[in-house]
Amino acid sequence: MLVLKKVKKQWKLYPIGSPKGALNHKREPEFVGNIKFKHEGDSLDISRFVADYNFKDNSTLNEKLLPPGEVIKLLRSQAVFLATPDEKVEKFLKSYNIKVRKTQVCDFCAFEGNITIVNSSYSYKYNNQLICKECAHDTIKEELKLQGFDRAIFRNLKKTLEKTGSLEKTLSVLSPHFDAIKNRNLTLFDKTGKSKHIIPPVDMKRLKIPKKFKQVLLDSGNTKLLPVQYLAIKEGLLRGDDLLVVSATGSGKTLVGELAGITEALKGKKFVFLTPLVALANQKYRDFKKKYSKLGLKVAIKVGRNRVKAKGELNLPDSDVSKSDIVVATYEGIDYLLRNGNSSSLSNLGVVLIDEIHMIDDEDRGTRLNGLIKRLKHLYPKTQIIGLSATVKNPEFLADEFNMKLVKYDERPVPLERHLVYVRNESQKRHLMQRLVKREY
Repeated sequence: MLVLKKVKKQWKLYPIGSPKGALNHKREPEFVGNIKFKHEGDSLDISRFVADYNFKDNSTLNEKLLPPGEVIKLLRSQAVFLATPDEKVEKFLKSYNIKVRKTQVCDFCAFEGNITIVNSSYSYKYNNQLICKECAHDTIKEELKLQGFDRAIFRNLKKTLEKTGSLEKTLSVLSPHFDAIKNRNLTLFDKTGKSKHIIPPVDMKRLKIPKKFKQVLLDSGNTKLLPVQYLAIKEGLLRGDDLLVVSATGSGKTLVGELAGITEALKGKKFVFLTPLVALANQKYRDFKKKYSKLGLKVAIKVGRNRVKAKGELNLPDSDVSKSDIVVATYEGIDYLLRNGNSSSLSNLGVVLIDEIHMIDDEDRGTRLNGLIKRLKHLYPKTQIIGLSATVKNPEFLADEFNMKLVKYDERPVPLERHLVYVRNESQKRHLMQRLVKREY
């Protein structure tokens, strides 16, 4: 078969052998023919044809000049494929009863003297040129090398190329000017879909909790119980039973603790919310104060001493927990309070919620958390203990260890997206994280 392609202002002819198996496979032509056309009125004719057998070396040592008649015989002897649409050339070929078929070839391969006939599933547009899949992959690898990225991310970029069908969009994610926030479709790595609820939703209005608390929840958009909340209530959440609640991020675990804790706080008992990080305690303190102060509940925070003081970190001052209805605290904050003989400040303790209870496996903090839970159970035997986790390794063992009922829900009520962004240094990473946080805020 012969491929005719216009390169700049010159027409080139590539003999690449049998048509069988040529699609999407790189072929090296026997030679490259350079055709010069002359205009005869509205039609064309061949004025000069040079067969270059040394085209890879750009040498003129092995060029062969053929007369126009020989070129016509050559064109008639094989299947001719026109890679550059041109009415005049097509008309010229048909005038010699030469059947013409149209095709597409990789411009990058042609530049190197090879021919790859491509279809739409094996090619992409790049800088207004057609590029085959193999050349596209080579271009990505070369760009990774030039920009100093680890070649291991090639497979991720390969997925992006397959998803978008655009090499330009794929390479754009490596640009220092790439805006990850405005191009979420390009940073999306994978997505866990929303699960179909096997448990039917229950109307929040049916819950036997104080009316004013129920109204706060309804005003916050919590009109239906999510499955994990329903299962927790079924297992005795509102009856004071100790629970270990294990379910995916975003499944509504935190509200499980609030349903029990706020209900007891409105009855005059204390609700303690424990979290591993000072930043999370600060955030939850503000949330609870905004949400539950309208119910007449006093909110306090107890974070104890920071082991690490981050630059610019905002810490709210510890408040008097003895006069508060809700206490948001770090593990260390409450542990420090109890170890110093101030257990009376938490008298009439109703509910203790331990967020991220899987931290019990942490090498540094696990032993302290283990001791804290057992100390709470010893000092306040009538207090309800609720543990929350999305990632605890052995929930059955942990529930048995602390005599808790296990509430486990494996399904995901909301979709989860993971996005992958390529950065060159920590500074760029921190800047992007700051923008993401500001956008979410």
